[in-house]
Amino acid sequence: MQKLLKQYPDDNAVIELNNLLSSKSILEISAEEVLSIEQRYKLQLIKNYKLNLEEFYAVYLNRCLSDRVLNKEETDTLKHLKRLLSLDDVTVENLHQRIGSVIYKQSFEEAAADGRLTHAEKDFLTDLETQLRLPRQLAEKISLEIRNRVMEDHVSKVINDRRLSPEEEKELMAISESLQVNITEDKYTAGKLDKLKHYWALENLELPTIMPDINLQRSEVCYFQADEAKWFETRSTRGRKSPGSYSSKQYFLHAGNAKPSSSDHYALIDIGKLFLTNKRIIFMGMKKNTNIRLEKILSIEPQLDGIEIDKESGKSPRLLLSDNADVFCILLERLLKN
Repeated sequence: MQKLLKQYPDDNAVIELNNLLSSKSILEISAEEVLSIEQRYKLQLIKNYKLNLEEFYAVYLNRCLSDRVLNKEETDTLKHLKRLLSLDDVTVENLHQRIGSVIYKQSFEEAAADGRLTHAEKDFLTDLETQLRLPRQLAEKISLEIRNRVMEDHVSKVINDRRLSPEEEKELMAISESLQVNITEDKYTAGKLDKLKHYWALENLELPTIMPDINLQRSEVCYFQADEAKWFETRSTRGRKSPGSYSSKQYFLHAGNAKPSSSDHYALIDIGKLFLTNKRIIFMGMKKNTNIRLEKILSIEPQLDGIEIDKESGKSPRLLLSDNADVFCILLERLLKN
């Protein structure tokens, strides 16, 4: 009935324009053909369907940028399409920025994924920035965001591994230099990395000895001293753990985000100094002195503020330290494995 009465729904004007754009090369389409559609429907496309026209331009621009290069023919075609669609400069620049920023971001992510930006990759990104007509400020914002995220991802992998070897540190510094991101600016992150370096050294390098303020046995050396330690014991019967079921690797690094374990089921027995040697754990308490020989330890359970020790016989204590519980646990674990 609409055809018979020559009534044309306005939305058909957009459909006809779409068909026209897809029927032949855009450079072959004349402004008169677009004007003919407007006259037939008695409207101005730019006023009634501006968003649709922007979409037509954006789709073609995105296709041109699929290879991330705009050649002369594509540039000329985009200029002609802009005139056909009666789009103003501000609108076109906005479309280039919106689409270009997505493509630039994807390209930057791919280039920086391995933690390195080569000279060739930097030159490519600079050329792409020009091709996409991105404002310098926007390109720098995207660059900074991606470089920081890539650096954070590499740091997170190291932190999740909970150790930082010299080789890993060297690689991390190389990534930092290449991406021009200073990881030491964040004191919290720098502190974690320093702690991980220390953990790795405690587990792999020759252990430094200290001179404790107590007398040691012949051929005995001391590796650790805590001036404030608490000795707890549980009054309930616990099942024995399997020998060697100790691991401190999952503890300590995130201590700031975790709560110390509860002491509700333990009784405080004594307070004093704690020492760790190559032969034993020495507790110099206010009430009495106690030794635990390393060969008598069945297993240990590291905790954020201390350690539970399961012995062959007698009460199995829980030792709490006011500081450096992580160092004590790692040292003890290493000694028990040797």
